[in-house]
Amino acid sequence: MEYKEQDYEDDFLNDFQDYEYQEMFEKANNIVLGFVASTAATGAVPLPFADAPLLIGQQVAMMLAINGVFGIDIERDALTSLATAAIGVGGATVVGKTVVSNLLKFIPGIGSAAGGAISASTAGVITLALGKAYIEVCKAIKMGKLDQSDLTKKEGLDMLKKSFKEQIKKN
Repeated sequence: MEYKEQDYEDDFLNDFQDYEYQEMFEKANNIVLGFVASTAATGAVPLPFADAPLLIGQQVAMMLAINGVFGIDIERDALTSLATAAIGVGGATVVGKTVVSNLLKFIPGIGSAAGGAISASTAGVITLALGKAYIEVCKAIKMGKLDQSDLTKKEGLDMLKKSFKEQIKKN
């Protein structure tokens, strides 16, 4: 088999693109891990139900940072809607853990500690699942499987919800 100059150029461009994608995925995963630690710390705050608005803000900030890695431009309000919709499909398990952990925080001492620990782990797991799911959606956009304009529409939302459910099951 004889290679032509164009074949070498095509191979080089494909290899370079693969390297570029791999670097994006690694950066995005590192962003997610940083936000997992941050949201877990927020979840550990011993004040009942005080962490919810802070957590969604942190998760949206994570999604914005991931957008920066992938070169995606989506408004913050749209990301807030996507995040809350995706987390909402997490179902009774997520809601149950959140409610129980926050109710435990009402009990001084051991209840606050236990509630904080459960809340911290729940916040971390949700953030990890959301981050990984959002990276999958961004990959689909970058690889041409999903149009960026469809991210905030049914197709993008369905993809994010499906991926979030899969991630929750893994964690």
